[in-house]
Amino acid sequence: MATLRNKLKEVLPRTWSPNQVVAQNLIRARLLRGWTQDEAAEALAPYLGTRLSTASFSAIERSIAGTRVKQFTADELVALSRAFDLPLGWWFTPPADGALHTPDHPRTGVDFDSLVDVVLGTAETIPAWTDALHQWAAGRAGTTGARGRRLAAGGAEQIDRRARTLLRERFGDLTQARDVLRRLADLLAELDEPPRPVGRGRGGARRRTSHGTPSI
Repeated sequence: MATLRNKLKEVLPRTWSPNQVVAQNLIRARLLRGWTQDEAAEALAPYLGTRLSTASFSAIERSIAGTRVKQFTADELVALSRAFDLPLGWWFTPPADGALHTPDHPRTGVDFDSLVDVVLGTAETIPAWTDALHQWAAGRAGTTGARGRRLAAGGAEQIDRRARTLLRERFGDLTQARDVLRRLADLLAELDEPPRPVGRGRGGARRRTSHGTPSI
């Protein structure tokens, strides 16, 4: 049985649960800031509302090993982002290898592209988020003054940036895409023009050539 499990490990990709992905990125964030585990726990304490011991912080990072995986809450993810001064999406940056473990694909996992799509949105899912954020921005701008307007504009800009990224993924270079669309629009405009009338002589009769055939 052990031999079979080992063979399966060689064939199947390593899978990461979303919580393990967060734990992996906690290590990356701590190294990025140049903090020890104790320093990271100290920086996190005001936003978390409690101070983790060094042993507890180490146990969270060891979640990537697959034993006693830390189950992060939304409150903790927001606290991590504030403490490390990193966006929420940082914690879901995929590892270099493996696949995302999900209940519907427990053995093989799904490609990490699916996780990126969940975090950043797709051409199909982002419009609902865009509308919600613009509604929030409109209310924010009217009630919180200049700072609210700046925050609202920043949120809308991030959504627009993601939209441009999706366009590049679908159409490649945007300058070339614009040229193609412009040429296509010109072609459609030409096709939409009414046909030119056939040339006629006086009295409405077609002009004829010297050979007696109608002249166009």
